[in-house]
Amino acid sequence: MPDYQSQSLTEHEVFGLSAKYNLADGHSYISAIAHFRGVLSELPDLWGSAAETPIPQMEMAFKDVFADYFALPGLKKHQHFSICPTASNSIDIVGAWARSKQLKIGLVEPTFDNLAQLLRRREVELEAVPESMFSDLCLLERFIQNKKLDALFMVNPNNPTGFVIDAAMMKNIVVLCCRLNIILILDTSFRFCHKTAIDEYALLVEKGASFIVLEDTGKQWPTLDAKASLLSYSKNLAQEIRAIYEEVYLCCSNFVLRVIIAFIEATLKRGGLTYVHSIITKNAEIVRSQLVGTQVCVDSPHSHSGMTVMWLDIKRTGLSDLELTNYLATYDVAVLPGRYFYWNSHEVAGHDRIRIALLKPDDQFEFSLSRLRQALLELESAKDYNDSVEMISQ
Repeated sequence: MPDYQSQSLTEHEVFGLSAKYNLADGHSYISAIAHFRGVLSELPDLWGSAAETPIPQMEMAFKDVFADYFALPGLKKHQHFSICPTASNSIDIVGAWARSKQLKIGLVEPTFDNLAQLLRRREVELEAVPESMFSDLCLLERFIQNKKLDALFMVNPNNPTGFVIDAAMMKNIVVLCCRLNIILILDTSFRFCHKTAIDEYALLVEKGASFIVLEDTGKQWPTLDAKASLLSYSKNLAQEIRAIYEEVYLCCSNFVLRVIIAFIEATLKRGGLTYVHSIITKNAEIVRSQLVGTQVCVDSPHSHSGMTVMWLDIKRTGLSDLELTNYLATYDVAVLPGRYFYWNSHEVAGHDRIRIALLKPDDQFEFSLSRLRQALLELESAKDYNDSVEMISQ
């Protein structure tokens, strides 16, 4: 069991890879055999298709299928994009470009800490923007001006809280950024968790905004971490960002793109996002039922998203996030401590939260939640025993 005291969220996820009951990382590991058996049987043909299709044609096909799946006509019309192997690669390119322009970026907090880590590794100057500020346009404008920000980096829906910037507020933020000459950077890796679709691309292009949008496929489709991250940008930024991309990548794997297209098409045949949301809802209900009678509850104030991660309130346990994470590890249960999502203030914030992920192997998820419940109930029994011993001794 690793020492938790000085770790990032990704290091906790790495521990989870060897844990029997892994609820840590947010990648999709639902059963491809149960949900997408047809895609697996087509793999030899998909290889042939990938080998025969020119790379630019496959990249365009991937973008268009992705756009159709999410009802994003603005993306389908957009021509300025690259495709990275992972969303982290996309963020790293954004960081390299931002550093070359000496930009000061306002990044939402809380959010997954590797966004800040990647940008800081590129020596980008960051300012933490409280998540709640995105609901108050006047506060946000004053913050941007007071901190002299050059760019605003939002995650929508946000991980781990599920906070959503809806279409109306997104429009207001885009207009604000245009008026203040601010670059808007959007991480939409959890786009599939929106309950109401939003086409940021159409809005950004219509308003003439300077923007970067990065997408991800690994949170939704169980492709054993064969992923693709669509990195789109406004025309005025295209040449500089594409130049950095080409310093690192020639292209994304044609085979990976073809396989993901097949997963998207198979999902559409099962009902598209409605089918995915049904899986999320089922697993979320399992979590809630298993937490009944424990001292942990779901913190879910944001009803506009159905996240595949759950933000849990642990205050009543009397333990900090690190203490509870360490305790659960003795049961071979891996979760993420809340404090590291507060990438700029983890010394004081997030100590009363942990995060768990929902899209785990179908045949293991309920066992993992049962094990989590057992650990939490036995924690309470141990506390009751210790309290009794203390009273007797007094």
